[in-house]
Formats: sequence, structure tokens, C-alpha cells
Amino acid sequence: MSRVRQRDSKDERISASRSSCISGLVFEVPLHLTGFFYPVFHERAEHTGSLGAGLVIEPGLKCVVDEGEGVWFGGEKIDSGPAAHIYAELGRGFSINLTGSCIPGAGYAFSASSSIAVAACFALAGRINTLDAALKAHVSEVKHGTGLGDVLSIWDGFGLALRKSPGAPGIGEVESIKINEEVVVLTSELGKLPTRDLLSIHLEKIIEAGKKAYRLFLENPNLELFLTLSNSFSRALGLVDEKVEEIVKPVSSMLLGWYVKKRVLVLVAERRDAAEVAKNIGSYLPVVRVFRPGEVEWRRYLETIPATRRS
Repeated sequence: MSRVRQRDSKDERISASRSSCISGLVFEVPLHLTGFFYPVFHERAEHTGSLGAGLVIEPGLKCVVDEGEGVWFGGEKIDSGPAAHIYAELGRGFSINLTGSCIPGAGYAFSASSSIAVAACFALAGRINTLDAALKAHVSEVKHGTGLGDVLSIWDGFGLALRKSPGAPGIGEVESIKINEEVVVLTSELGKLPTRDLLSIHLEKIIEAGKKAYRLFLENPNLELFLTLSNSFSRALGLVDEKVEEIVKPVSSMLLGWYVKKRVLVLVAERRDAAEVAKNIGSYLPVVRVFRPGEVEWRRYLETIPATRRS
């Protein structure tokens, strides 16, 4: 029995040492707004995913590691879902505090971004490697029914991310299309719609409309066509109603395009028009958020953290 206690004590000391090494760590994981997609199911979760395209946006979820326990978002503890599952599975040992301009369950890929953030913390603590962290985030998303392709898009993509083959990072493939830096993405929430509900209610329409949009997009991938196809996909799923049309109509001439991702209204405009668009939309909806397209692969910043902290 004494040997067991000694081993446990040693493991606890190692865990505490690793945790203290990343306490105070700060990094950010982008969010993702899918425009159109269709699911590709496989008997193995790491090969399950989707084909489609979406906007990788910043600012995303800011992640701050501290002493203590638990995963928190905006001061509220996350007790369930993929991020909480990863945290418990990998052994806890520090607190992870997330903040960001979004709400869970609306369509910002919060579950994917938070799962990546939590898994990345354990990679930085030396408990797993970075690719395993991405794999765990994807598998946890699939098993919880909270997403199919968001982890891959966020992990490997930037700007306009086209998922060319399904699956987790290291298995799936993403092609990124850079977006002009003068373009901004404005959003507002129309409510909440969990991914599991979206798939169960609209699966046949998603497959039909998603395959059509994907096929057309591959012919000439660009932002204008993406926005046109995403709008058509939103309509095919019944996500655009008269209320949404009424909200968008006054600003339509200032937009490059728009669509609805689950219950997030997504409007893309040039920076010079953003304030006027936000003002008009704000007269209908209580909160208007402004993002920029992700311009670089966020992971390269993450990968510099261990070297910087060692120096």
C-alpha cells in the first residue's frame, strides 16, 4: 500500500508541476460560421465529418489558464458537453477560463472552439501532443452530437475554409481562401438551435441542398459565390423567414452577402459600411457583433508559446 501511495504522490507532484508551468497562459481560438455543408458519417468518429465551407472568424474564444479546477465561460462553469468531457478525461489540474463575443448553441461553433481550447491546454502542459489534442476535440464533438466539421475548419483553416475531405485534423483536409482585409463579418443571434436538432429536423434537406451547394462551389471557390450559395442553403433549410428578410432589407445594398447559420444572422460587408449596417441591424436586434475573417493559421501563435516560456 505504501508503494501505491508513493507512486500516486509522485504523479500528483508531476501533474502539479506541469500545471504550474502553464498557469497564466493566454491564447485565442477562432470561431467558425459554416455557410453550407452535408454530413459524411463513418463507423469511426475520427473519420466522421462533413464537406462544406465556412468563415473562420476572430476574435474568437480567449483562453486563460489559472490555478484551480474547472472549465468556465464568462464566469459560468461548463459541466457538460465535449469541452467538459475532454477536461475530465485528461485529468484536470488547472482551471480554464474562456471569454468571447458569442453565445453557446447559436451557431458560432462554440463547442468546437472550446473543445480545441481545452485540449490545447493539456498539449501545452505536456500531457498529449498537439495533433492528439485536435483529434480529441473532433471526436468529442462527434460523439456529443455538437458538430461535424468545425474542429477541422478551425484547426487547419483561416479566412474562407473549404472542407475538401471529412474527418479530424490529420485525416480531413481543408483548403483556405484568404479574404480581403477590408471585409468584416457582422452577426446577431435570432435564438438557439443545437446541432443535434438541426440534423434531426433537416437531415434530408441538408444532404440535398448541401451537396448541390458544395458541387457548385468547387467550380469556382470565392467569397461572392460562397455567400450566394450559403444564402440559398439557409433558405432551403427554412432558416430565413419574413422577420429575417425585414431585418436585412434596409441594409442589403451595403452587403456583400448574408446567410443564417443555425440561429446566427451572418452579414458580410466592407469595413467602411460596417458601422451603418450595425446601426440598422441594431434597431431590430439587441446585440450586433463585429468580427474579422481569420487571416492566418492561429496555431502558429500557439506553437510559439512553449518555446517562449522555456527561454
